[in-house]
Amino acid sequence: MKKIGLHPLFILLGLLLIVLGFGFLFFVYLLAVILHELAHAFIAKRLGYKINKVFLLPFGAQLSLEQNFVDEKDEIYVALAGPLFNFILAFFCISLWWIEPEIFNYTKEFVFANFVNGLVNLLPCYPLDGGRIFVACLKRKIERKRALNICFIFNYLISAIFFILFLFYLKSGINLTFAIMAIFIFFGTFENKYGGSYNFLSFNLENEKNKFKKYISVKVFAVKSNIELYKIIKYTDKNKYNIIYVISQNEDIKIITQKTLKSLLLKYPLKTKLNEIYRI
Repeated sequence: MKKIGLHPLFILLGLLLIVLGFGFLFFVYLLAVILHELAHAFIAKRLGYKINKVFLLPFGAQLSLEQNFVDEKDEIYVALAGPLFNFILAFFCISLWWIEPEIFNYTKEFVFANFVNGLVNLLPCYPLDGGRIFVACLKRKIERKRALNICFIFNYLISAIFFILFLFYLKSGINLTFAIMAIFIFFGTFENKYGGSYNFLSFNLENEKNKFKKYISVKVFAVKSNIELYKIIKYTDKNKYNIIYVISQNEDIKIITQKTLKSLLLKYPLKTKLNEIYRI
C-alpha cells in the first residue's frame, strides 16, 4: 500500500473527542476502523486486487474506486467484508462475557465501536460500504452513472434525517455524531478524492526473484474457454511458471503460456472471454 490519507472530518472528529475527554474512546474506535480496513484489504487481495491507497473516513475506511473493480460481485464482497468483520469481532467479545464477565469492563467500548462502525457503513449512502453495495447491485441493470445518481438521492435523504436529529437534540445538548454524519453523507455526493483505490493485479504474474533462479517450478491448470481473462489471474501462482490449458465445449484444447496470457491482458479488456479471442 503506497499511501494512507485522512479525511478532514476524521481529523476533526478525533480532535473533538480528545478535547472533550473521550480520547480513549477515539483510539478504540480507530482500532475498529483499522480492523475494518484490513478485512476489506484481505478480501480484495484474495480476489486479485492490489491496494494503492486508503483513506480513513469519519465512519470507516475506503479503499476502492468504482471504475477499478472488474466485477460487480467483487465490489460487493469487498464492501461487505468490513462491516461483517466488525460484527464478528463484536459478537466474539460478547461471547467472552459469558465465559468471563470481567472482560466486559475492558471490551464494552470496543464492542460498541464495532457495532456502530458496522451499522453506519451499511447505510445505502455513497461512499459508505452500503452505498457501494447498492450501486454495484443496480449496475447489473443500469449504467453506473445512473446508479450513483439514485444512490445520491438516499445520501440527501439520510443526511437530512441526521441534520433533523441534530437540531432536535440541541435542547438537551450538542450531538456531534449527528452533525458530522449529516455533513459527511451530504458531501459524499460530491467527493471522489477520498475513495482510495484498488488496481487489479493483471500484470503481477511472476515473481521478480524467479528471474535469477536456475530453475523454477511450473504450475499447469485447465480452464473452460468461456472464462474471462481477469478470472484466470486468480488461479496463477507468481512463484511458478504458469501454463494454461483452455478447454472448449467440444473438448478441443489450446495451450497458452504465461507470456501469452500477459500479452492478452495488455491487449484486451479484462472481462473478455477466451472463446472471444480464440475460435475454440
